This record gives sequence, structure tokens and C-alpha cells, in this order.
Amino acid sequence: MRKKIFFILTKHFCTKSNVFSSMRISFIFMLLFSFQLPAQVAVDLPAIKDSLIVLGQTIRDSPEFKIRKKANSRFSELLQDYLSYNEGYADPLKEVSTMVSVSEEENEFRIFTWVLPDSLFDLKPFGIIAAKTRRGIALTSLVDQKQNLREPDFSILKANQWYGAIYYKLITTKKRRKKVYTLLGYSPDKPTQRKVVEVISIDRRGRPKFGAKVFYIEDFMDKKFRKAPMRLILSYSTEYSASVKWNEEKEMIIMDHLCPPNPRLKGLYNMYGPDMTYDGLEWDDDWWHLRPQVKFNSGQNIDIRPPDRPIGPER
Repeated sequence: MRKKIFFILTKHFCTKSNVFSSMRISFIFMLLFSFQLPAQVAVDLPAIKDSLIVLGQTIRDSPEFKIRKKANSRFSELLQDYLSYNEGYADPLKEVSTMVSVSEEENEFRIFTWVLPDSLFDLKPFGIIAAKTRRGIALTSLVDQKQNLREPDFSILKANQWYGAIYYKLITTKKRRKKVYTLLGYSPDKPTQRKVVEVISIDRRGRPKFGAKVFYIEDFMDKKFRKAPMRLILSYSTEYSASVKWNEEKEMIIMDHLCPPNPRLKGLYNMYGPDMTYDGLEWDDDWWHLRPQVKFNSGQNIDIRPPDRPIGPER
């Protein structure tokens, strides 16, 4: 039966797409249906890693959404299989270049995030968290729900309510001798993209929770906070890029200050962009504090155009 399904699917996609050769399609579907092995059979971790590499490239590059979607589902399954073994959990998986991972400093938990281009090639975030517990390695899939969150600035979120983002940095601080884990992430969207300063905690069963009252900030991004926010969200136009990075020298999170090109456009975040000044987040007295107008050497020698200057040739 599986051979018949494989033949039909291979024939279907080979005739519909002139981009992939029949050999390429056949190999992809072999990956999608592979590793369906009985539990007693030894698992070939190097082979699973090779499959993750190929499937990741398929998710990113295939022109067919059905293939991308199927590859993404298989990628998630194989990644969880791989991480469920101690050898797989310890592997940084740098070879899977289509995925980003960050780890707690003692490797007590790891976060893996990647994107799936949907049918319109908009980027949808996916993620898996692996955590060490007394019962072994706990695995949790993250479900992006940011479009359905009413007040994401003030909400404590579970894994199935995730404010989807690609995390590229994890910062560890302490609050009353308890570790606080702060994540820096990028959340793609149109026409407004976002950078996120997120907080994560992991319970004894390995279950994640997002958001915490660690931001001692009254206003941010032209918004007045009526109460302490659970995370910071920097929204700006897809026409620009914005930097949010950890700076070891200053021991701060350094952020591009974002603003509209005209004060009358205040609150229209799809118009916001960097104005070539910087704000900082400094951990002090168990809180993140906002430090405006931070001075530091960005190391950039390129011409950065703020939103009140035109893009393109000067006239």
C-alpha cells in the first residue's frame, strides 16, 4: 500500500513541478516516509540528522507548498525523535542551518525555532523545547498564536499560546537568587515585523511558560503601560531592519530606537523605523530598566536611513 501511495505522490509532483527532478522528489518522499521503525530497532541518529538537513532545505526552498508543509511536519517529528536521546540532546545541530537553537548555560533546556513559508510565502514560526527532567527529556511543541492574542504585552502564555518568534539569544540573570531567562527573538510578519524581548521559565515537568513581571518600564514604543508588561514588543516596517542585541561590554540589551517618519503617524507601526539612536535594557535591582539614548560604538560603517529619509537614489 505504501509503495502505491509513494508512486502516486511522486508521479503527481513530478508532473506538476518542472523545478524538481523525479529523483529529487523521490528522495524527499523517501525521507517523509522513512524511519517508521519498530521500537526495538536501534535508531540511526546520524541518518536522522542527515534527514533533518535535507528536510530543512526543502522547507525553505521547495516551490510547492504541499511539499513544504509535509516536509515541515516530518521535520518536527524527526527533530523530537532525535532530541529524545541523550546523544541527540547534546548535539548543537549546527549542520541544520535552516533552524536556530539557543540553550540554557548548563544545558538544562534547549529551544529550537524555524520558519515555514506558507502558501503565500509568508513566514510562519515553529518551535520545539527540550528540557531535562527527573523522568528524562521532556519535549514540547510551540504553537504560534500571536494573531489571536488580545493583549500580548500583558499575557502569561503557554506553549499552545506562543507569541511565535525565532530566538537567537538567551540571557541569564538572577532575581532573588532565582534565574531569569530572557530571550531575544525575531517575529516575521507583514506589513509590520517585530523584535521580541521575551522571558521563559521551565517547570519541573519540562513545560514552558512565557512572560514575567521583570520589566520596570512605564512607556515603550509610544505606548503608556497601565501595568508591568510581561514582554517587550518592538514593531516596525518591513522596509527597514532593526537591531536588538546583547552587548557584553555594556552588559545591556541594545536596541534601535524606533519611531515614525512624522509625529502624526504615531502608533502606525507599519511606518516605524530606526532613527540612528539607541535605547538600552539594563538589569538592575532584579528588574530590566529602560535606558534611553545609550551611547556605544555600533561598529557599523554603512549608511543607515531613518524613516524620515527616502529609500533609493538621492534627488
